[in-house]
Amino acid sequence: MLYLEFLDGQGLGNQLWNYVTLRSLSNKLGYEYEIINPKNFKGKSFLQISYRSYKVRENNKNIILESNIPNIFREKLFYDKSLKTFVSDFDKEILQIKQNTLLKGLFQSEKYLFNNDINQYIKLKNPKRYKSNSQEHKCILNIRGGEYKRFKELILPKSYWLDAMKNMKKNHNNMKFYIVTDDYDYAKHLLPELKILKGNIDDDFTQLFNSEYLIVSNSSFAYFPITMGEKPKKIIAPSKWSRFGNVHQRWISPANYYKNWFYQNEKGEIISNENIEKLINNTRHFYSKYNVLITEESVTEKRLLSFLPNNFKKLIKKLLSKIFPLYIG
Repeated sequence: MLYLEFLDGQGLGNQLWNYVTLRSLSNKLGYEYEIINPKNFKGKSFLQISYRSYKVRENNKNIILESNIPNIFREKLFYDKSLKTFVSDFDKEILQIKQNTLLKGLFQSEKYLFNNDINQYIKLKNPKRYKSNSQEHKCILNIRGGEYKRFKELILPKSYWLDAMKNMKKNHNNMKFYIVTDDYDYAKHLLPELKILKGNIDDDFTQLFNSEYLIVSNSSFAYFPITMGEKPKKIIAPSKWSRFGNVHQRWISPANYYKNWFYQNEKGEIISNENIEKLINNTRHFYSKYNVLITEESVTEKRLLSFLPNNFKKLIKKLLSKIFPLYIG
């Protein structure tokens, strides 16, 4: 049996990467599976997933607690002090795990899928809603603000979006651009000339699912509507992923390279596959010299608001985002 816990406050993209890894790994190793705290699943209103395998559904009526699971597999992470971030890649040790193990990690590499199609694990509850008959040459910009603004290294500069739109127009000069975002105020001030397609997380998923052309941020969310839908004609993503333009020339993280996507650098250039491979190989070589393993908690700094109640923190963040929509950090 393999277990996975959906955590309170965990983003939908992170939950789905964990989930498809659980399902693909269970399938490869011949293990049963079960989700702990399925109530925390962020996509339950519009996505259908399986919280436990058939044999478990039939035989197990008990609530599983993490404390009752004998083994834990923690995906290997590297902490890059100079870039102040954790780095992940495919952890091949996952293939050696024992029965009755809880999976903990990011699991955002396509290698964890073991060539399985994620559509066999995730279904749309209302597939008719996702049918689009639009003939417009439309491109969606999936702009992340919100929590990302607390970490300035994650926020992509305005130049990234402007350069990417120029690159998209090489496909169709009459391309129309729209924004899907988790932070309307931030996006409105960043690119005021573009229309924001407002809606809930289901609406955002639908827009990305249907779009033929996409410019994405360094977020795990977009991967799933893009991959579940028909293959888009072009996807532009930031080179070096979550540390766009870093002077160390490291791809953060190697896990977050997805085939058939186009990657744009800080100069506005779409870089070649050869250049991407070189960046990723150099990054892997750099971290191969690391020989000290530590936990995420041991290097996580306490931030100014960390001691305040969650509801109060949310109120403060909401007020600050209204007053200073473009403030980063």
